[in-house]
Amino acid sequence: MEEVKILFIVNPAAGGGKALKVWTKNIYPILEKKKIEFDYLFTKKPYDGFNLALEGIKKGYKKIVSVGGDGTVNEIVNAIMLQDIIDPIEISVGSIGSGSGNDWGKSVGIPTNFEEAVINLQKDNFILQDVGKVSYIQKGVEKTRYFVNVAGMGFDAEVTYRANKSKKRLFGKLSYSLILFSVLFSFEDPYVEIKIDGKKVYENQALTLNVGICRYSGGGMMLTPKAKYDDGLFDITVVDKISVGTILANLRKIYDGSFINHQAVKTFRGKSIEITSKEKLYLEADGESLGHSPLYFEIFPQRLKVLSG
Repeated sequence: MEEVKILFIVNPAAGGGKALKVWTKNIYPILEKKKIEFDYLFTKKPYDGFNLALEGIKKGYKKIVSVGGDGTVNEIVNAIMLQDIIDPIEISVGSIGSGSGNDWGKSVGIPTNFEEAVINLQKDNFILQDVGKVSYIQKGVEKTRYFVNVAGMGFDAEVTYRANKSKKRLFGKLSYSLILFSVLFSFEDPYVEIKIDGKKVYENQALTLNVGICRYSGGGMMLTPKAKYDDGLFDITVVDKISVGTILANLRKIYDGSFINHQAVKTFRGKSIEITSKEKLYLEADGESLGHSPLYFEIFPQRLKVLSG
């Protein structure tokens, strides 16, 4: 069987320039050494990943691999899901993580070793994972976005928004932590109502909400620790309004998922989610800052072919 040529979409700015170094010094030489058929394109501005992937699909590429962070993956996935040229399930998506997060790759079992990741692309091992779609408001207009990992609202979205605006990329997690603590002392918990599969399950002030297909987000946090990428269900985690002291005492538990055992945390599962709020409830998905409430989520079971380990 003829080997399918791979299209690599490289985000040179991801990880504060780390992605470009990884591509030049690690991935490209391995591809040449292995004599793998490939083409590559660089993104230059936001949403270039979407446009480049869409053009690639039009040209017949059926293997598209991100070299960047989770945001680059998200743009490629949106191109795959929105195009009407072929069935999305016929296109394989992969990732060689070199951004600041790379949480999605960890969730679906993509090797972190560069050579193993490249060899895996040749093997064509894959999984089928669920894809989420969220409707939201941005500048007064209703918009939609597909996502493959975790969507966050409230405190989580505010931290992501400020982190994306921050230029302190050289400090990585330190910068994110500083932003997190800054938001912690200024955030005002919105009053939200949540309906899952048509039934109201929550109405209260909430610190943060997460809707997950996969487990990891925010650089290794487990905000939806029981999520399974192929079960056809969203995992929803809601944290009630709590004191700053309680948050600080439980921060470490976010990284092993045990924080969900706290009495202030509520968890749910479902196929469709409707979230409304008295104040604007802001949204991020796969680390990309989007719009605000009202929000509506729906899931598409096993609609993405992922080149995995």
